[in-house]
Amino acid sequence: MADPDLERVNGIALTAVQALLGLISSDVVAVAVAVEEERVLLSFWVGRHTAEIDEDIADAIGDLEAFLYPDNPLIESRVSVGMPETASRERHERMIYWAKS
Repeated sequence: MADPDLERVNGIALTAVQALLGLISSDVVAVAVAVEEERVLLSFWVGRHTAEIDEDIADAIGDLEAFLYPDNPLIESRVSVGMPETASRERHERMIYWAKS
């Protein structure tokens, strides 16, 4: 029997990947998603934080909200300059993008 919570998390992670298509610039190092009961957190690690990245994140959040309707979880983002560190990641965060080096 499938775990409904795991299916929800996996579905939201895949939907987040879809929402990010075409929006990941060369400045993005990695992206992760954390799914909670009523909240989705998109974490971005970037080489440099630019206005373009903020616009892309806003577009991705808008697309994700549309894809997840009528579920309507709160979708938040976090931007960190540099490389992801295990200690700084949220619990249960799933990496959904990591740039080739």
